This record gives sequence, C-alpha cells and structure tokens, in this order.
Amino acid sequence: MDANEAAGGQLVGADEAEYQKKVKRIKKEEARIKKLFGNIEEDRKKLVLTTIADVAFMTITMQDLRETINRKGTTAIYKNGENQYGTKQSPESQTYLQLSQKLTQAMKILVDCMPKPERKQAGTGDDFEDFVEGREDV
Repeated sequence: MDANEAAGGQLVGADEAEYQKKVKRIKKEEARIKKLFGNIEEDRKKLVLTTIADVAFMTITMQDLRETINRKGTTAIYKNGENQYGTKQSPESQTYLQLSQKLTQAMKILVDCMPKPERKQAGTGDDFEDFVEGREDV
C-alpha cells in the first residue's frame, strides 16, 4: 500500500488537498461553461450537461498535463532489458493529445447545440453571403 493511502484506498494529506483543489477547479470551469449555454432550450440543456462536465474535466486535466509537459518535456526515457534504452513520447504527451482530440469533438457537440444567430433579411447582402449564412455546417 502506498504511504499516501489509508485503509480502504482513501487519500490522505497532500493528495486529498490536491484532489479537492482539482475538483474545485473543475466545478468552476463547469459553471463558466454552463453560463455560456444559458440561452439554449431547456430540453437541449439537459442533453448537454454531461458533455459540459466532460469538457470542464478535460480542460482542467489538460491544463495540469500542459504544466507537467512544460516541466518534463514531451519525451521519456525507457529501458527494455539490460542494454536496450531509448526515448519515447511521454505518457503525459500521449494523454494530452488524446484529450485534445476528445475535447475538440465534445466542443463541436456543444457548439452545435447553441442557438443559431438570427439571419439577416434576404437580399441585404450579396447572394454569396446569404448562401454562406444559410449553411448548417458553418
């Protein structure tokens, strides 16, 4: 058993304080994102709450990983057997890249749930502007 764990796997001391600090940061980020989505329809809001929680978690976790990567770099030294050494991408870098991809996907889901801006009256601009503004994927 790790010296930082008590019976039953509970965190103690500095680990518990770090955990509580991270939870607080995640909740603050989640509240910030929810505020951005205050204008969406209630039925959509219920659907995106889990995604908002995931985005908040990934954002804070990526901030922590970024700090670790800045300190330690993006590579790690490995040893396989007695005479086999080398470098590889650090676990933090791998996790950061994976989270970055997932965060991008989750953010797209959230952006797609935002209300569409009201369109200008047709004919006020040129036809190209009307075409672009009328597209769903923009």
